[in-house]
Amino acid sequence: MIAQIGLAGLATAAPAASSAATGTPSGQGLEISPPVIELQANPGETVTTSIRVRNVATGELIAKGRADDFGAGDSEDGQPKLLLNETGATRYSLKYWISSVPDLRLAPQELKTATINIAVPKNAEPGGHFGVVRFTAVPPNLEGTGVALSASVGALILLRVAGAVTDKVSLAEFSTFSPVNPKDKKNRSFFETGPVSFLVRLRNEGTVHEKVQGSINVTDMFGKKVASVAMNDKGSNVLPASVRRFEQGLSQKQLLGLYTVDMKLSYLGGAQKLDGKLSFWVIPWKLILLCIIGLIVLVWLMRSGLRRYKARVIAQARRR
Repeated sequence: MIAQIGLAGLATAAPAASSAATGTPSGQGLEISPPVIELQANPGETVTTSIRVRNVATGELIAKGRADDFGAGDSEDGQPKLLLNETGATRYSLKYWISSVPDLRLAPQELKTATINIAVPKNAEPGGHFGVVRFTAVPPNLEGTGVALSASVGALILLRVAGAVTDKVSLAEFSTFSPVNPKDKKNRSFFETGPVSFLVRLRNEGTVHEKVQGSINVTDMFGKKVASVAMNDKGSNVLPASVRRFEQGLSQKQLLGLYTVDMKLSYLGGAQKLDGKLSFWVIPWKLILLCIIGLIVLVWLMRSGLRRYKARVIAQARRR
């Protein structure tokens, strides 16, 4: 089964990819939208949402639907992990509140809408609850055969249950690194040249998902603003009890001197602030070293030439 599903972008299983993953006939696949659904509800309330599923294949398909929970993945890149082996509800479970997900029979290129009802219990714990409604493409002739197909597309549902929630995000790390070597992302404060990348790691210590956004402003040693970089402009969420990393880049290559970086972030509609500050140097020391060596060589050549010129003038004077 799929182990992970993206938080942003259209969740699509292209026909060829779906065919390769499932072993089904060529050209079978599904497209789903929206990829992420954010909802709010009170305890005891039932909320309804809609998910659109399209058959992008050339033949008829049955989109088999089901609901699962998901949580933060093992990495910090924001890829959530499907929780498929749960034996009971967890603190952040949502799937048990979804009574059913309908199966959809789809003709080629046909689009249908699945209505999803989420019944929030009266004793539901306030805060974030997370689930994914996903659909698997099954050819009509294989329906009911027990064939397990692994390729699926899903819509993530992030539900905020009203009540006494904790909104708390802290800055786990704010540093700079060189993007030249993608595998080497250790903290650096000295660079030979641009570009320079910023690493922002946010820790959610609360009980609900948070959308932290803002800007990273860079000024040079004279106080002049060099650039302003948007931080999390896609509006990705940080799940509770997890750390999420964001990487933003300063694309300029022609940099020289000391630079100051001021990060201004906020969440909860700007009610909560989160700031960070650092500085870094950009000194093209190899170029400077070559210039110094070149200058030394030039001075030596000039002095050597001057000595030879003096010696020649003295020799000519003696011959007279």
